Amino acid sequence: MKTKPNKKKIQKEKEVNKAPSNPIKKGMDNKMKSVIYLLIILFAYIPTYNYIFDKKIAFLGDNANYYAFGKAIADGKGYINSHVVEQTKVNSFPPGYSFFIATTIKVFNDKITTIKVANGVLFFLSLVILFFFFRQISKNINLSFVLTFIMLFNFYLLQYSTWMMSEIPFIFFSSLALLALSKVNTQKAPWTDYWFYIMLFAIAYSYHIRSQGIALFAGVFAYYLVQKNWKHLLATFVGFAGLLIPWYVRNSDLPGSPYEKALTYKNYYDTSQGKMEGIGDWIDRFTENFSRYMTSEIPSAIFGNEPNYEAGSWMAGILILALVGFGIFKMKKYQIAMAAYILATFGILMIWPPVWTGIRFMLPIVPLLIFFFFYGIYELIALLLEKAKIDTVKVAKVLPFFFLVFVFVFYPKTDKLHENAQQSINPLYNNYFSLAKWTKNNLPEDAIILCRKPMLFHLYSEHFVNGIVKIDNPEEALEKMKERKYTHIVIYGDGLSQRYFIPLYQKYPEKFPIIQKLSNPDVYLMEIKY
Repeated sequence: MKTKPNKKKIQKEKEVNKAPSNPIKKGMDNKMKSVIYLLIILFAYIPTYNYIFDKKIAFLGDNANYYAFGKAIADGKGYINSHVVEQTKVNSFPPGYSFFIATTIKVFNDKITTIKVANGVLFFLSLVILFFFFRQISKNINLSFVLTFIMLFNFYLLQYSTWMMSEIPFIFFSSLALLALSKVNTQKAPWTDYWFYIMLFAIAYSYHIRSQGIALFAGVFAYYLVQKNWKHLLATFVGFAGLLIPWYVRNSDLPGSPYEKALTYKNYYDTSQGKMEGIGDWIDRFTENFSRYMTSEIPSAIFGNEPNYEAGSWMAGILILALVGFGIFKMKKYQIAMAAYILATFGILMIWPPVWTGIRFMLPIVPLLIFFFFYGIYELIALLLEKAKIDTVKVAKVLPFFFLVFVFVFYPKTDKLHENAQQSINPLYNNYFSLAKWTKNNLPEDAIILCRKPMLFHLYSEHFVNGIVKIDNPEEALEKMKERKYTHIVIYGDGLSQRYFIPLYQKYPEKFPIIQKLSNPDVYLMEIKY
C-alpha cells in the first residue's frame, strides 16, 4: 500500500534548501579563494617582472633627480640639491619618493638596481591592495581577480615598475588610501577608527610623492561632502592640511618650483613663445590637451599601445570613457569619490603644458581606468542578460573569467619591454655617461659643468652641474655663464643645444675650446673661457 507524501516534510525540506548559506562558511570560502587568487598573481608576477626587468638607468632626468635627492637624505645632508654649488633646498619635487629611496638605501644599499627592484615590489603590493579594493567596491571576487590579473600585464605599469620614477609609489599609496576609505566606519568618530588614520596618511603621502595627489584628496572630500558626513569631512580637511603645512612652511622662503614656472609659459622649452595671457590661451591649452588625451593617450594607456598622435580616434576615447563612466555609475558604493578623483586628475592634466606628452602623467589613475572600463562592459552585459531574463546570478560567477582573453592582448607587449631590457645602452647615452666618468678623474673638483640632463651627468661625474643656459642673446648668455662661474659645457645634437648654444658658439668659437670628444655619435666637452 502506497503511503501519501508528507506535505509538511516536503515543504520543510524546500525551506531548508532555500535557506541562506552559512555566512561564516561563505567568508572562509572567500578568504581561501583570495589566498589562491593572490598566489596566482604572485606566481605570474615574479617571472613576468624578471622577464622585463631593465637594469639600465632610464635617460629621463627625473629619475636621476630622485636618486640624488634620496642619496643626500641617506647621507645626512638633508633634502638638498647636492649637485649645485649652493647646495640649496629642494622644492622642485615633493620629498615622498626621495625619502622612500633614502629608506631603501639605508636598509639595503645604494645600487640603482636595488631601488628599481623596490619599485617592482611596490607594484606587486599595489596589485594586492587593488584586488581587495576592487572586491570591496564590486562585491565580485572573481571579477576583481581577473581584472587585477589583466592589469599585471599592462605595458606602461610594467615599464614604470622597472624605472626609478615616482609613478608606481604614487599608485601604491593612492590605492592604499582608496582601500582604507572603503574600510572606514562612518558610524564611528573618525579619530577612533584606525582605518581613517591609514587613509589620511596615505592621501597625504601620495601628495608628498606627487602634488597631483591633491586630486585624490578632492575625491575623498567630495565623497564625504555629498554624504553630508560632516565629522569625517572636517577631520579629513584638518588632518590633510596639517600634514601639508610643514612642507609649505619649509618652502616659504624659496622661489616657486620649476613645474609651477612651466605652467605659466606657452612652451617651457622655448620661452620666446611667451607666457600664458588671458582666458584665450588657457582655452587653447585645454582644447589641445583634451583632444590629445581623448584620441591617443587614454586608449593607449588602457591597452598598452604607443600613442598615435597622427591618427588618433575620437570614437575610441569616447567609447572608453563612456564605459568607464558606466562602470563607476554601477558601483555598489563610492561612485562620487571615484568620479571626483578621476575628473580632478584630468582637470589638472588639462592645464598641463601640451609639450609634456605621453602616458606618464595619467599613469596614477590607469589602474582605475582599466578596472572601470572592463567593469562597465561587465555590467552592460549583465544588464542585457537581465533584460533577456537570463539568470544573472549564475552568469556573475562565470562571466568574469571570459575577460581573461584580454591577457592575450596585454601579454605579448611584454616582449617589447624584454627587448628594451636586453638591448645595450643607446650609443649616445653611452658616450654621455663615459664622458661624465672621464670628467670625474680629469677635471678639477671645483669644475661646474653645463649639460642636458644635468642630474644624470652628476651621477657619474660627481661634479657640480647645471642645465643649459636658456637665453637667446649670445652676449647675455655668456654674461650669465660668467656670473655663475660655469667652467665647462657638454654638447650633443639635442634640441636645446641647437636652440641656445649653437648661436653662442658661432659668435664666440674661441671661447669654447674642445678638450674631449667621443664619436659615433659625437659628444663634446668644452672649456668655457671668459
